[in-house]
Amino acid sequence: MKVKLLSVLAALTLAACAAPVTQQEIAQAKFSSQPNQAAIDKEVNTYIKSAVNNPEMATKECSPPRKAWARAIAFEKPKFGWMVVCDVKAKDRSSGDTTMKTYMFLFTADGNYTYDPSSFTNINNNVQFLDLIK
Repeated sequence: MKVKLLSVLAALTLAACAAPVTQQEIAQAKFSSQPNQAAIDKEVNTYIKSAVNNPEMATKECSPPRKAWARAIAFEKPKFGWMVVCDVKAKDRSSGDTTMKTYMFLFTADGNYTYDPSSFTNINNNVQFLDLIK
């Protein structure tokens, strides 16, 4: 029983650790071309339609794309691409405002990914803009 308990504790401890993104991974990263505004709007609007009540009444404000890496889980291999951060304010059924929610969209050569930063324990383990790395 002690061995099993120690094994579970060790597994949980390892899962809590974040694998650092190395300078070598960053140097070898391949980026797709920067997405244009039409591609950004299409991806963001498609996601908003699936994630928000009354999407036609939602307002959004998005940052310009910046090179970044992101990963959903802190110990998985990072994906490199162009990150767009959008603040979305939806309306409830009675047309009243709801709280603003932030979404992150990563445009990569392998496809597009959406992240909800509120689900990250420590956002620095999951997302980083490359222009902030010195």
